[in-house]
Amino acid sequence: MKRFVFVVFLLFATLSYAQNNSLLKKGNLPVHVKADKFEAFNKKGLYIFYGNVVVERDGATLKADKIEIFKNKDYKDVSKIICTGHVVITKNDKEARADKAIYEIKDKRIILKGNAIVTSNKNEMSSNVIVYYIDKDYAVSQSFDSKKQVEVTIYPDIKEKK
Repeated sequence: MKRFVFVVFLLFATLSYAQNNSLLKKGNLPVHVKADKFEAFNKKGLYIFYGNVVVERDGATLKADKIEIFKNKDYKDVSKIICTGHVVITKNDKEARADKAIYEIKDKRIILKGNAIVTSNKNEMSSNVIVYYIDKDYAVSQSFDSKKQVEVTIYPDIKEKK
């Protein structure tokens, strides 16, 4: 499960790297973004992709209805990325889904909100909110609805006999 949440971090970090041009340095792979509409508000440090947004990099895919990228006051680094509506992040056999995903770069955390589900192979975690603290490699899953608790299903690893 930890590895999957790290993949989520990598996808969001990909977007931040795209903003400071480091993708083209020292063998980093490019980010490809498709959307129905793109708006850039350079003075505000805000970049918005609308409608059927698909971000691809190195076999990983991020899909959402809308992605907002916010730069800090100096307009040099990305401070926050917000993905809204039908958020799906996939890589190999790992997937995260939520109504909204927020990557807070300064706080080094990713927040999946609303119908959050993370799967890796058959393993699954679901709740209203899943928060991953990147630097601590620590995840918290929480439900704010007494009718829906946090649910986690973990399958044991089965190794082939030789």
